[in-house]
Amino acid sequence: MSAYRLSEVLALPAWNGSLLVVLVLLVKATLILVAALAITRIMHRGSAGARHIVWLVALATLTLVPAMTAWAPLEVGMLPAPITVAAPPQPTGATAAAGRPLQSPDIAHVAHVASPRGSIASRRVSAGSATPDRAVTAAVPLGPASFALAVWAAVTIIVLASLAWSELAVRRIVRRAHTLDAEAWRTPLLEVADRIGLEETPRLLTSAETKMPFACGLVTPTIVLPEESTSWSLERRRAVLLHELAHGRRRDLVGQILARLVCAFYWFHPLVWMAAKRLRSESERACDDLALACGTRPADYAEHLLDIVTSVRTSVTPTIALAMARRKEFEGRMLAILDPELPHTAPSRGQSAALMASLALCAGLVAAVAPVPRSAQGAPSGAVANGRGVTELAPVRQEPVASRHSESAPRATASSTAGRERTPQAIAPVRAADNAGAAPAPHVEPQQAAGGATEPAVRQEPDERPTLLAKVLRSDSSARLRRIAAWGLQEYSKSPAAADALVNAVRHDTDSSVRDMAAWSLANYDESHDVVDALSACLRTDRSEEVRGTAAWALGTIGADAAADALAAALSDTSSDVRMRAAWALGTIQPKQAPPALVAMLRDPNPEARRLAAWALFNIEDPTALPALEAALHTASDEESQMAYLRAIAVMGDKSVDAIRGLLESPDARTRTMAVRALAGGRASGPWPWPWPEPRPSPDD
Repeated sequence: MSAYRLSEVLALPAWNGSLLVVLVLLVKATLILVAALAITRIMHRGSAGARHIVWLVALATLTLVPAMTAWAPLEVGMLPAPITVAAPPQPTGATAAAGRPLQSPDIAHVAHVASPRGSIASRRVSAGSATPDRAVTAAVPLGPASFALAVWAAVTIIVLASLAWSELAVRRIVRRAHTLDAEAWRTPLLEVADRIGLEETPRLLTSAETKMPFACGLVTPTIVLPEESTSWSLERRRAVLLHELAHGRRRDLVGQILARLVCAFYWFHPLVWMAAKRLRSESERACDDLALACGTRPADYAEHLLDIVTSVRTSVTPTIALAMARRKEFEGRMLAILDPELPHTAPSRGQSAALMASLALCAGLVAAVAPVPRSAQGAPSGAVANGRGVTELAPVRQEPVASRHSESAPRATASSTAGRERTPQAIAPVRAADNAGAAPAPHVEPQQAAGGATEPAVRQEPDERPTLLAKVLRSDSSARLRRIAAWGLQEYSKSPAAADALVNAVRHDTDSSVRDMAAWSLANYDESHDVVDALSACLRTDRSEEVRGTAAWALGTIGADAAADALAAALSDTSSDVRMRAAWALGTIQPKQAPPALVAMLRDPNPEARRLAAWALFNIEDPTALPALEAALHTASDEESQMAYLRAIAVMGDKSVDAIRGLLESPDARTRTMAVRALAGGRASGPWPWPWPEPRPSPDD
């Protein structure tokens, strides 16, 4: 082997077949994965959601590499056709009989080439053969390439079978599980779903066959909890639901299945398995970040996670499911949760789309690169390289050049003349023939244009659903049906009939559950005069405290500045729930000045109401509330209330210096940290843990 040069070894026919395709595929896959690894190493102090996008794009691109490697380079007809040459004189019968070859040695050598898709039986033409065009093929024995393909297919089938078995195991657990529909679980489920902006809540099940909570189900999202979850505290329920619902919002199960399929195809590549593991790890950390961004305290969240992991010893969650925690990756997640310097904010939709598009473009360029043999540069005259790197003889036309020019001119003249003389009546049958077999077009009516010509216009039928639902809400005798109709009208905020029916229901319906649902639906409508007046009147005079609380929440969701007076009056409501909803609405609307009743709410007997008032003042940033906040800070006995007042004080800017000065000597490290950050500027530290938004009601409640 040492006697051969490297170029001679690479020029062997075996490298022009399937082996070359496999090597190019491996090189491309390795380059993409190494680039993803380098990018995530650079982003190790950044967002876990961004790193998850990098690995997801890398694995998704690997699914396209085989096809792009096999087909590249694609033939694109952008250049002119090759110049035709006159045909060489054909040998006479006497010349052929004399034993001269029918092809020159150079042309015969060029005609025999190897295809990059596999070896082709050679065509041998002897000088004295009577049938020179007859190909002689030989049987090809089973070689190493075929054996390797069989091994790859067998292992791929095994990996896919394990994936199918895991899916069957999940379905068996779900089928035997019991539904959790108690109010103790339904309320936090709806709260968490609203908190993270999830449109549809998943099924909630409990099973004795699992010890670890997990999410599953592409078509029907499902969360399976262990039987021990019935004794969990409300905080642990929220923490677990936050994590598992975050998987549903991020569509992590799609990425998990994609990673398993890529591993089945590239089972021999160790970097692919590493990428799948990193994808899963980053998805878990991204869900942790979402839970922390929603206000969960890192220490409490880490404690819940630690208790769940340590309580599970032998239970194994199916690989296709998204378990809440695994022992192997638990240490890294704990460090990331408790590290105050790490960001816990996910990239926005625009940032995610830009990152995904740029990574997909770069990875696609790598996947589209294809080697071109250098031998095409030295091809003889009359030979061209086709789009797949194979050298072939250029086609030879035997027609005279003069005859082509003599025919082209009159043909072009006739076609151009015909094009000018064709009328719309003459074109119509042609278009009808062209569209034969196509899908039927929507109903089109002609419209008279300004110049007198007719233009087609598509007639769209109006949606009658809001009108029918509004009629049910106004006149049906069943309160249950009216409630369902009010719930359905939330989707038709642009319909005047829907708005009028909901406003009428809030003002005049005799059933409190219907008024409550109508007020909730009006939160999706714009800040019109009738909507705000109806909700404000409901907040002032409705007999049901649930309806008044929903009306306050709806006014805050709409952001109605005109409702500030009604909300300020509701701060004196006899119900603490109504007072808290009104304070939340004022903090959401953010009037220029804090109402005196909101400042006085810092002395409310309910500690949660006092913290909610501090949150509202934190958003309004009215310096006149600073003395009341300082007084509340000095009299607060629990740490949570102290942190709430400190957050509200910190946003006051230079006016809060005197209040913060004494906190720099506090023995509590977290209090000192917030005091320093308040002096440095910004909105103190991180997101506010509360308040939770109004849960999404069900029409069947």
